[in-house]
Amino acid sequence: MKSTIERNQIDEVLRLLSTALATVKLYSIDHEQVQLQIPRIHKCLNVLFKQQQELTFMVVKKELLFDGTPIEQSLHSERIARSLYPRNISFFGFCQGIGLDEIQLFIEIASGNQEVHLLDSSAPHINYGEVDVKDDPDRPLAITRFADLNHEEISSIESLYNKISNKDNFEINQVAAIISGFVSAFQQECNPLLALVPLKTEDEYTFSHSINVAILNIAQAKSLGLSADLLHDIGLAGLLHDAGKIFVDKEIIRQPGQLTDEEWREMKKHPMRGAQYLMGQEGVPQLAILTAFEHHMRYDMQGYPTPPPGWKLNICSQMTMVSDTFDALRTRRTYKEPWDFPQICGLMLKLAGKQLNPHLTLNFLKLLKDSGDEIIDNGLELSAQAPSRSEEELSKRHVCE
Repeated sequence: MKSTIERNQIDEVLRLLSTALATVKLYSIDHEQVQLQIPRIHKCLNVLFKQQQELTFMVVKKELLFDGTPIEQSLHSERIARSLYPRNISFFGFCQGIGLDEIQLFIEIASGNQEVHLLDSSAPHINYGEVDVKDDPDRPLAITRFADLNHEEISSIESLYNKISNKDNFEINQVAAIISGFVSAFQQECNPLLALVPLKTEDEYTFSHSINVAILNIAQAKSLGLSADLLHDIGLAGLLHDAGKIFVDKEIIRQPGQLTDEEWREMKKHPMRGAQYLMGQEGVPQLAILTAFEHHMRYDMQGYPTPPPGWKLNICSQMTMVSDTFDALRTRRTYKEPWDFPQICGLMLKLAGKQLNPHLTLNFLKLLKDSGDEIIDNGLELSAQAPSRSEEELSKRHVCE
């Protein structure tokens, strides 16, 4: 019998599940945001059980089907499918009578923190099926170099940035598959520096820099042992971290000299504006919104915007600060030449503990060094004649503002 449940009701269940999954992968099942979501999921399911006693979903690669009908793809449906597919779950069903503990167990299993077979003994109101997937022909193709991107993929990225620059609404699914390609490459132990975008002109800076921050974020997260699903959201956060720049006068961004106090006040508004803009875009991960807001707060909390007392920086925001600083230093800007690797290391180590998380900074520099001296010397096209900048100069015209 065909389901009479409206799709927006199913979408709400998926949104709540997806949010809980994203949070537990970043923190733990005991995090207060996860514990708040579980009763909400339970309440939403009970409303749906009044219409249908069992809700059955199928998992097909990166897609979900409800009662045999494909669900319109969204970040939430994709996150759930990406979480369950590697665990060989081909379908799952929630039955009337499900308890909070069963929902929590399902979230833990989907996050990879518990074994699937626990559903047999501890979740009588959850049905599921497993498949043996030996080889996945539809696995995202690894993107090991920027040159691997085809014309359609590059056009998707350019389209995203054109829409952002025009302050239009955009579809995050346009670039989600590309981020998945970079994640797949790093899971195959490919060299992350090879994927960095070659910068040809200053006009390409925002486009290239955002992709590079995404790549460097994924490389950092992979080296820290974070899960594939979390790598995906951390990559998207890097890609979108500077969205607020669209609200800053281009003349200020291109200003070759130091900014005036008034120009600096304008520049410092871009994290807040970026977060507000991303909140209005469907499917953008909460992690990306938070990162856009926090990516200039600094490790010592002396950055901008000024956080309230007791504010704790998200680790993705801190990784983005590290990636942002490195890529800004290594590339030519209107007010600086590219720096060479020893100079970059020197400044980043000086900033560690103040602007940058010291543990993430050391891990990042080790990651780059382990990638090979030849790539560092030749692949990044750094200049050995980079000008030095005093801390006073950088305070008014910071390399990663």
